Amino acid sequence: MGQIRITGGSHRSRKIQVEDHPGLRPTADRVRETLFNWLGQNLTGMAVLDLYSGSGILAFEAASRNAQSVTCVENNSATVRQLQHNIKRLAFEHIKVLHQDAKQFIQTTGESYDLIFLDPPFDSHEINTINVIIAPLTRSGGLLYREYGVSQDIEPLEDPLWTLLKHKKAGQVRFELWQKI
Repeated sequence: MGQIRITGGSHRSRKIQVEDHPGLRPTADRVRETLFNWLGQNLTGMAVLDLYSGSGILAFEAASRNAQSVTCVENNSATVRQLQHNIKRLAFEHIKVLHQDAKQFIQTTGESYDLIFLDPPFDSHEINTINVIIAPLTRSGGLLYREYGVSQDIEPLEDPLWTLLKHKKAGQVRFELWQKI
């Protein structure tokens, strides 16, 4: 089991525990720092969705920066238990964890969000599938963060609905911030 630290906000420098699972690849510190420089350090009032939550580090970063609510969607039972443990240990009462498949969640939820983190496992091709069904969950003016491997063939979002605000490459990772019109 390893640990990763929260880079900003009320829980800055606090560590969360991360179990070693195949395919679990937490977003690196420098990528998170760049992302939250793009987003701003204060997410007060925002409803946040962390699809493919994994370690939950993006959810914890958002909660540490005052997001109003954070929903984590994760389909691995052991990872869900680890998320719940970290939430309890850090006393994040406004983070909820759903043990569910991301596609199923998107198709059945009636919620919408101001900010969505989309970071599926690099060995899957689910990001292209999610691209075409994510728009109804994103509020007008809402933001979508996508992270994927540089070797993956990932389609851009539909041009009429989305505007690419920022993008960057760090090592073997590409990451982007999109805004829904």
